[in-house]
Amino acid sequence: MIRRLKIRLIALVAAGLLLASAILVLAINWMNVQSLTRQAGQVLAMLAENGGQRPTIREREAGSRMEGMLPLDKPEGTMMPGRPEGTVPPDMPDGGRGSNRPNREVRNAADFSNYYLVHLNEDGTVKSWESDRSELYTDAQISALVEAACKRNTTSGRIGDAFFRRSGNLLIVVDATVDFQNARSFLRATVLVAVIQWAVLSLGAAALIHRMVKPVDEAMEKQKQFVWDASHELKTPLAVISANAEVLSGEIGENQSLQYIQSEVRRTDHLVQNLLTLARMEKGTAQWKRGPFDLSRALLSVALPFESAVYEAGKTFETQIPAGVSYTGDEEMIQQLVMILLSNAVKYSDDGGRITLTLESKGDKRIIRVHNTGPAIPAADQERIFDRFYRVDSSHNRETPGNGLGLAIARTITDAHKGKIAVVSEEGKGTTFTVTL
Repeated sequence: MIRRLKIRLIALVAAGLLLASAILVLAINWMNVQSLTRQAGQVLAMLAENGGQRPTIREREAGSRMEGMLPLDKPEGTMMPGRPEGTVPPDMPDGGRGSNRPNREVRNAADFSNYYLVHLNEDGTVKSWESDRSELYTDAQISALVEAACKRNTTSGRIGDAFFRRSGNLLIVVDATVDFQNARSFLRATVLVAVIQWAVLSLGAAALIHRMVKPVDEAMEKQKQFVWDASHELKTPLAVISANAEVLSGEIGENQSLQYIQSEVRRTDHLVQNLLTLARMEKGTAQWKRGPFDLSRALLSVALPFESAVYEAGKTFETQIPAGVSYTGDEEMIQQLVMILLSNAVKYSDDGGRITLTLESKGDKRIIRVHNTGPAIPAADQERIFDRFYRVDSSHNRETPGNGLGLAIARTITDAHKGKIAVVSEEGKGTTFTVTL
């Protein structure tokens, strides 16, 4: 149980870290795409404002400076304030006459990516197109994008890695392929870092959980060892007491005190045997004989001996077991499991009640149900009845035989076969134990 709990904790922490890493990666990717979309929108607005031409930083700044220095209606011959006529500002190269050399200070204000302009006919077809990188595109690509953009019935949007904006018969397209490739490369790098981070954190969490659970695991192991040793030590004195009681019974005849002794010896011996069975299963020393067998025949062989016991108790017993249902597991253990459930049903069914054993096959699953009429198990007790030594009757009344280990053994056998055992109990409907193998 402790090992299962440890595995579940590690799996839960690893799943939480994986979810957090995935959310972080997706958030980073989403913000990156939103940033590219926002930049593309700004570039499209700038290009549309300038009739599809790239504005430049120097041209815009120079226009602002000149607009503040000279009025647009300056008369001819008017001198610049503060300067003698014929002089030029020091920041104007070549004496203000202009230069044939390229000006390196001038750069594109819309230098986001490649773009092209498409002039459209009235019917929305391509009239002509132009681009500063025309070698990157073909007429077919341009026509396909224009057709997709016209179907949108919107003035702007995104198609693949391209953003478009339509202004009259002019379609401006910003090609962000390079930018999205960079974004995808960044996403792959982010995913790789997230996976490495998740692996490291998961290993660290596993080591921490192992260290935290280790004292509890050691305590459980010591408890199992104690049960194992105590059960073995009890077998010898019980055998001696039983043998001497038999000898005394032969010498002095029937005696009520001897009957009490023999009854308690048998009860204690049954308890010890159950403890040993649990200890063997939990320590992994039980002799499992796994293999294919006829499950229908195995259940019927267990059910037949119960018919007489149920009949003597004034109750009815029904079986619904189809023939030819096979299963791969330990036949003896499965029979012991069904025997425990049937014994439990006989003990707790009402007077004149009905007990039913059914078998159902669904694909690879084998479903065994044991139902009995009678008083319902309280909801608070249904979660604990599979715990060792737990009994619904808290007084442990001797009139109802049992030591609270049967259902614990049934659960251990079910777990060993990677199955599930559950109970459903309702007032007026009885109790049903379901084992799914």
